[in-house]
Amino acid sequence: MDDEPDFTPPEGWTLQSHTETFSGRAGPYYFREESPTPGVGFFARSEHMNLGGVIHGGALMTLADMSLWDICRRKVGPFRGVTVTMNAEFLRPGPTGCFVEATGETLAVGKRMLFARGLVTAKGKTLLSFSGSLKRLD
Repeated sequence: MDDEPDFTPPEGWTLQSHTETFSGRAGPYYFREESPTPGVGFFARSEHMNLGGVIHGGALMTLADMSLWDICRRKVGPFRGVTVTMNAEFLRPGPTGCFVEATGETLAVGKRMLFARGLVTAKGKTLLSFSGSLKRLD
């Protein structure tokens, strides 16, 4: 009998290609590719947990930041930039062994600034709400 959780991604999700970056080491992250709906996710493993046995807030914030980029990229196409602001409300603890997903919507797109918001969920429950802004670089 195998007690290991099933880490097979949901249908339509693919593993990120840049695994040697910070996000590759913090995740690994999966992206919902064949859908107009933005989506970034990861499996909550032991390395994502805090000492209390729930998903570390930093892991959820990193996922939310990755999602800001995915949300805006889907709206305007690929771009170079930096995160300027990131706001978050932690709503409930996240359990280990499950797939955690972030998605959202673009709020405004300017020449240099992009604004988006979203939710991080696991097992149908909202763990975190977030919003932020990204600045395009030349």
